[in-house]
Amino acid sequence: MNENTNNPINASEVSRLCRDFLEFKRATGLKYESEEKTLRYFIQYCRKNCLDDDLPEDIIYNWISESDNRSLKTRSNYAGTMTEWAKYVFSLGYFQLKIPVIRSPVSTAFIPHIFTAAETQAIWNTVDHIQPLKVYPNLHKCIPVLFRLLYACGLRISEALQITADDIDFNTSVITLKHTKLDRERLIPLSDSLAKVMKIYLGERAEILKKDSPIFYYRFGQVLTAGTVYKRFRMILQDSGIPYEGKLRGPRLHDFRHTFAVTTMNNLCAQGNDLYVTLPILSAYLGHAGVKSTERYIRLTEDRLSTIIDSVQIFLPNVFPEVKKDAEF
Repeated sequence: MNENTNNPINASEVSRLCRDFLEFKRATGLKYESEEKTLRYFIQYCRKNCLDDDLPEDIIYNWISESDNRSLKTRSNYAGTMTEWAKYVFSLGYFQLKIPVIRSPVSTAFIPHIFTAAETQAIWNTVDHIQPLKVYPNLHKCIPVLFRLLYACGLRISEALQITADDIDFNTSVITLKHTKLDRERLIPLSDSLAKVMKIYLGERAEILKKDSPIFYYRFGQVLTAGTVYKRFRMILQDSGIPYEGKLRGPRLHDFRHTFAVTTMNNLCAQGNDLYVTLPILSAYLGHAGVKSTERYIRLTEDRLSTIIDSVQIFLPNVFPEVKKDAEF
């Protein structure tokens, strides 16, 4: 660290320091994509308000404070990114910048929707009878596979949509997730039934699907997006007779993951396992940053645990129906 930590930052240096900061962070393996956008907004603010002058030490504080048209969560994210940037420039010998303390609100109203056996069966009945559409010629085949993957493996939709044919090893029935929330690879085992369904799905596309291309697409060459899946999910809920009760009550697509986690906990308890001994294993499987994130499932659903085990099983006998080579998946 430079001994002189009182050097001012000139407005003309901000862009360079932001670029260097991004390179520094990405060299450690971080993506820093949303953070790059934050830095761009900050650069624009500096150009508008500082011209060629030195930055005042409260420049970041003022910028975030004046962004009152942004949500509290967004401003909290801004503060987090700029705190890291301020530490970086301070280590280079520049003066310390003031950062506002903004805590992102934690919603206490959210309760995950845990799908019952009847609800999941209704969903499978619906997705297995999706009609082909000219606009989305492959949607009726990939949605049944995608939803079963989310439900049976507890994946995030962002992780599932980036799976390529190369990521799946049918010899070991394991998927390697390479694009995850925390940039940590994870191994996801497949049940025999799910492996069979996915093998048929990929086999029908072997001639047109590149090994390094995402396996879920709605039209050849056009990858399925989370937005399209969300919209389709709402339609499937309606067709399955499952009411959507609002943003905080769901059901949401992410509730497949919640259902997987809670059901797994119930199964572990039913088998006589100490939940807090097995929790770190489940936490690593789900790709959580730590055990505290996994404990959230216990706190949010503890009043329902006694009934869930009777109404949901991780793998329903008919989640994966018997299929033939030419089945519509």
